[in-house]
Amino acid sequence: MSTRGRVLRVAATVVFGALTLAGTFWGDDTVFPFAPFRMFSTADKPNEPVLVLRTDGVDTTGRRIELDERNAGVRRAEIEAQIERFKADPSLLRSVRESYAARNPGKPPLVEVDIVEVQHHLRHAQPTGEITEVVLARYRP
Repeated sequence: MSTRGRVLRVAATVVFGALTLAGTFWGDDTVFPFAPFRMFSTADKPNEPVLVLRTDGVDTTGRRIELDERNAGVRRAEIEAQIERFKADPSLLRSVRESYAARNPGKPPLVEVDIVEVQHHLRHAQPTGEITEVVLARYRP
């Protein structure tokens, strides 16, 4: 290997190492791969609930249905990424309702779409069995 090649490799290694070190202390998920994914490098507090979002629909018969990628074409991550938008404007959930109708012809239409925060309570990092559900956004046409 030439001297120029070695110098370039060492320089690239130093730059990448410095960016990774800086990202480790001051970075977040947006600067990956120069910072760790915080969601995988942190733990929940041992006595605070673990929060999970769920999207539900209620059809004209009153039946509550969990909406997911199979029946409504929406992934939980997509909802989580936009939760503040849905909370500010629940009418945006109309698209979830329309997607459910398109994927489920012949089934009763939805009269309500909810984003529910399911709180799994912990004590000393162990589940207590207590679960609380809080509706964060509700759309009723």
